[in-house]
Amino acid sequence: MNVALDVMNTYEDFNLEKDIMYFRVGEQGLVSFHGKNYHVKKRLSSDQIQAMTSDATFFKVNTDCYVNTRKIQHIQDGKVYFDTKGSEAKYTPITKLRQHRLKEIVQLQRTV
Repeated sequence: MNVALDVMNTYEDFNLEKDIMYFRVGEQGLVSFHGKNYHVKKRLSSDQIQAMTSDATFFKVNTDCYVNTRKIQHIQDGKVYFDTKGSEAKYTPITKLRQHRLKEIVQLQRTV
């Protein structure tokens, strides 16, 4: 019996809100997506980047980095953590100015 399996290629076909913890926007449309166990770089159009950065799910933590507010575990000491705290934890730095606002957004999401 032949069985066809649908295999999703994580590196090419990922769901932005479900799979990505944060992304960084670079020069000339190069965007670096960071997931749980990988990161992928893709060149996107300015319209695609505008749509992603204006999405309410993502919050701008510094000049080029946007975090998925639904994937945040905790925020502490100028860092946004996505996994359990420790040497293997995924995190990205956040400016002190934006840290307070992000904590409010995450708190609101958890109460809803």
